[in-house]
Amino acid sequence: MDMNIRDRTREAVRADLARTVLDVFLKRGYAVTVDDAAKEAGISRATFFRYFGSKEDVVVASVESAKINYLDALRELPQESIPSGWRLVRAAIEPVVLTATAEPEALRARLRLIASEPALKRRLLERRAVNTEALVAALDQHVGDSFTARILATSGLAAVDVAWERWAPQDGADFRVIVDEVFERLENAGSGG
Repeated sequence: MDMNIRDRTREAVRADLARTVLDVFLKRGYAVTVDDAAKEAGISRATFFRYFGSKEDVVVASVESAKINYLDALRELPQESIPSGWRLVRAAIEPVVLTATAEPEALRARLRLIASEPALKRRLLERRAVNTEALVAALDQHVGDSFTARILATSGLAAVDVAWERWAPQDGADFRVIVDEVFERLENAGSGG
């Protein structure tokens, strides 16, 4: 169901505030208080809590602002050459790669912050559950078997996590190259090569 204009506006404001407050965390550290982060972001404490329940919600909101549409990525594939298995998963996660390559340094800083805080890691795993369901639905339309789609989606997103872990600490590393290497290794491992 499409959101009405009020809901869309609220989501846009929330995403903008999340980026602004996240910049404070990245600059001053995650230990900064909500009061100090809100003040530096130019909002009141009340406004902060109108949009976010906690500091963790800010980071999650900054991740959620980049919605990934796996189904559209698969729809864009030429019907005569739709891949299968790991190549299908790799094609479906292309929007993730595009998002990562659009602003790599900002994303790298955010991932480093998340990796440094156990509470943020847990929240990101919660968010991953939503992404898994979206990817399962997209893959199911192509593999025609929800169990296989779930296996591919769960394994594929875990592979992307491995790519994030390898990419984030390496300034200047190319996320696309790392993702392609991860999926090539998965494909080779499955074929005994």
